[in-house]
Amino acid sequence: MSWIAEKSEKIWKKTTGTLYGAKDKITEGSIDIVSKIRGWIVNLFVKAINSCSCEQDRLEVISWLALIREILANSSLSFQDKVKDIYRLTDSKKTIQIVFRSVVKAVENYKNADLPWPVKIAIPATLAAATFVGGQGIGLAAFGGAIGMPVLILIFLGTAGITAVIESFFGKSESRDYISVIMALIARDEVLRRTKKAMKEAMSSEPAEPKQSAMPTEENELREKLAEMDFFDFERHVMSFFQSKGILAWVTKKSNDAGVDGFARHPCGLIVVQCKRYATDNRVGRPVIQQFKGVIEENEAWRGYIVTTSYFTDEAKESASKNDRVILADMDILVEWHIKGFQLAGEI
Repeated sequence: MSWIAEKSEKIWKKTTGTLYGAKDKITEGSIDIVSKIRGWIVNLFVKAINSCSCEQDRLEVISWLALIREILANSSLSFQDKVKDIYRLTDSKKTIQIVFRSVVKAVENYKNADLPWPVKIAIPATLAAATFVGGQGIGLAAFGGAIGMPVLILIFLGTAGITAVIESFFGKSESRDYISVIMALIARDEVLRRTKKAMKEAMSSEPAEPKQSAMPTEENELREKLAEMDFFDFERHVMSFFQSKGILAWVTKKSNDAGVDGFARHPCGLIVVQCKRYATDNRVGRPVIQQFKGVIEENEAWRGYIVTTSYFTDEAKESASKNDRVILADMDILVEWHIKGFQLAGEI
């Protein structure tokens, strides 16, 4: 992945200089070429999303855009880190790749687009910087390769462009931030709408974004840190692992009767998460598993995770083993998520 970040930074420096240079020379201040190109790319994304065969696919793309916007808005991330994260969230998503290919095809056909001539002049000069990806002659074709999506988003869209795309589907008030998009999805998304009334209320009760806490790298120190975390910080930290897999995730500040602390929207269905920040000698028992299995079944959840800083009793493990939608994560597994990386159950 390092070569992607390195080449992308070179493209960033050259393309931004080319854009603003073209703006000074061609428009003499009368036309904002940067905005024109961004507006054109926004329209291409909107058209590509609208061409998706079903509403669920469109919502998947919008969910992905909301996650990408969070990456772009994160001032603590370097340009290289943003490139890596965008690529990671895009690599395994077929619907996103189909939409992207549609946008790339339209960009390659810019000569036939309904654009002012100064903008058409600026586009090839700007995209010529993509030769850094693979040498002379790559040109526009480079945007169809591995580096294409991060460059297209970072250079042409930005947070403002992504917001404009989301607004085309949800409206201004429902597109302004991460939580607003989640609230809009709860009202529209079939994956989320099929839940019971109590669960819907739980999902929308003072929602908050996941937030990964800084953790020590040494294992014993990591275990101590996890066991001592504030309960709500622990919930946000746990849900950040789900968000890192490219799916919308959130927590609720209020305790609720549904017995769920975190939620995640997966294309296959709803993921519900219960967090137990227990002392290591306070094991999670069978009654907790039984109650949680009922929540999963009643709300047709795809997966249900119980994550604890403690361990599970043998009876709890036996109960969970009878339902393949229940996933148990004890302290050892939680530590493994930090050291080896998190993998969603049921995915390779």
